[in-house]
Amino acid sequence: MTSSLSAWHLQLMHSTPETRTTKRDVLKLAKERGVRFVRLVFADILGVSKNVSIPVSELENALDGRVTFDGGSIDGFVRGEELDMVLRPDPESFAIYPWPTADGLEARLICDIAMPDGSPFEGCPRTTLRRVLESAPVLSGTTTALEMEFYLFERDGAATQTNDVGSYFDFSANDRGEETRNAIVAALQNMGIRVVSAHHEHGAGQHEIDVAHDHPLRAADHALTVRTVAKHIAASFGLDATFMPKPIEDRAGSGLHVDVRFAEGTDEETLLYAVGGLLAHAPATTAICNATVNSYKRLVAAWDAPIYPLWSRRSANALVRVPPSNDAPRIEIRSPDPACNPYLALAVLLGAVADGIARERLPGDAWEGSTYELTERDERERGVGALPKSLRQAIAELDADPVVRATLGDHLYHALRDAKLAEYERYRRAVHPWERNAYLRLY
Repeated sequence: MTSSLSAWHLQLMHSTPETRTTKRDVLKLAKERGVRFVRLVFADILGVSKNVSIPVSELENALDGRVTFDGGSIDGFVRGEELDMVLRPDPESFAIYPWPTADGLEARLICDIAMPDGSPFEGCPRTTLRRVLESAPVLSGTTTALEMEFYLFERDGAATQTNDVGSYFDFSANDRGEETRNAIVAALQNMGIRVVSAHHEHGAGQHEIDVAHDHPLRAADHALTVRTVAKHIAASFGLDATFMPKPIEDRAGSGLHVDVRFAEGTDEETLLYAVGGLLAHAPATTAICNATVNSYKRLVAAWDAPIYPLWSRRSANALVRVPPSNDAPRIEIRSPDPACNPYLALAVLLGAVADGIARERLPGDAWEGSTYELTERDERERGVGALPKSLRQAIAELDADPVVRATLGDHLYHALRDAKLAEYERYRRAVHPWERNAYLRLY
């Protein structure tokens, strides 16, 4: 990596929306590095990465907002008469993919989506997160870090075959998963994403990559990038990377822990109000942070997954943990999983934080010990109910929470609701292997 590229990545890592990289900067670096193609990347409402690839000769047009795509082809984006959507690249997100292609280097820009007249599209997940941050001054100075868990499976073996038997923090010099994870981290660093640590997780074949604190919009961009890069690098090692929340019944699920760091000087009372907001809105935010039918196979009383909206200073299975901090105060939210839409997940979580602070919601006493030991009497005395046990229940909680609905906006709320109800109905009607094993010869 050249010194000019290193300097660029350093700038990206420390940039904020107030210190803008310019269109001129992007054009200059693309020319210096010999970039041939640029992918204009955006997330659909489900959090799936989409892109339009352009030759570098069209880069200036793209940066001027003159590249469009057929929004009618993206589920949940537009109604039939609203087809031509505009891609608005964020120059701060410019990065060069750290792998060669037959046609030369590729770069990427992450985009917001606009209407044909240039106005923001209310169904754009990235724009939604931006709106939440801009509308809540109390969130000023807040940063987020991400702990992303995933599995590496053999591409040519059974669907969930792994090549290691490791667990937490294990190391083996001959482990192809270790080599793959190191290559993923190196690629992310080359793209300007600061990784603070990476290690083997609980399950065989399970790994974790921890991304440093950054502006929430950048953090969501990083989550999208980690998924893309991990899959690309893993394939080159003959492995499949999956961020599915619960790929194997008797192994740990994969989470996306969100660490929120508040501005220096934030007092303990404000921190507790933030926790109170998260707990109050947890049933509804679960529909966004745990957005697949598979997500609820992870939210069970095992492997430190949260099942109650409780907070603690020490418990690993509380929904919110408030760890000790030597600098700015912070909280860790442990319920999300890495299949969520990162923009919408951070939008509803930070929206809940802002609502808790505005309404001065206190969360009650911290829970001591494992939340799995909670009794029915504890539930009655503390007024605590379990988190939703299915996507259908989570959608019902979302329907009943006007704050989370308003955070999403009317368009996204209805589009997501329709998509997720349809997904749940397909799941409900499907006949699963467990049912055949249990009933086929019994009855």
